[in-house]
Amino acid sequence: MSICWPPGFSPECSDVWARSELVIEAAPAVVFSDLAAVSRWESMFSGIREVRLPDAGRGCLEPDRAFDFEIDGLRLSAQVTEFAVGRRLAWSGQGIDISTYHAWVISGGRRGSTVLAGFAARGAAAIALREPDPDAAQRTLDRWAADLKAAAEGPRC
Repeated sequence: MSICWPPGFSPECSDVWARSELVIEAAPAVVFSDLAAVSRWESMFSGIREVRLPDAGRGCLEPDRAFDFEIDGLRLSAQVTEFAVGRRLAWSGQGIDISTYHAWVISGGRRGSTVLAGFAARGAAAIALREPDPDAAQRTLDRWAADLKAAAEGPRC
């Protein structure tokens, strides 16, 4: 289980990066479904606001889908770059003076999943975020992963 970092976004090349791995007591299809349900992110993930889907369609991520969101005050325009139902989801994002890459890799079976999440960013804004608090990106990714765990393990409608 590994992240396929695009050129320039491996941890060695990024200005800031984070990695998180956790076990979720839900099938990979459930975990993926919650993660791909971008129209529900504001209610599932703390720190996520103003999710917008500029194109018509369902409120879920799909291959090459563009979307905008704000995370902890950082506004990003993103596009899905990797999409394998139940297994992999990744997107690249652009903001003011920042380029980002966010990936999720899911494995497991009916009873549970192992999730690997990765985040990398480059640019002046990434450096400005890192300088006062070198662990901020890691805490943000860990929080997002914990929120995903709570959603996937919670009651289903």
